[in-house]
Amino acid sequence: MALDDLARELRAAVLASDHEKAERWTLEYAAALGRHWRSLSTRERAASSLPKQSLELLTWAREMTLMQHAIAAEHLSMVERAGRRLTARSLYLQSAALEARR
Repeated sequence: MALDDLARELRAAVLASDHEKAERWTLEYAAALGRHWRSLSTRERAASSLPKQSLELLTWAREMTLMQHAIAAEHLSMVERAGRRLTARSLYLQSAALEARR
């Protein structure tokens, strides 16, 4: 698979929060990148923008993944707080109902 295609698949997996696929595409991208780099002459390597492009892609993937983890943690925190509030309200209403029966 061409590097551009692998990069596109990696981006799609990261955006979909599919961490298993993102890991697989990252490994495939890195392997293909290594093969391609070794195939270049010294002169081609010196003029190549490939190191910059690959670093930008992998940095983007890392930052997006960290951001997605932070968003998921915030959502989990919100759900936990809502659950505690609902539990507290339920206990209050139960105790109020018991008091009303006395």
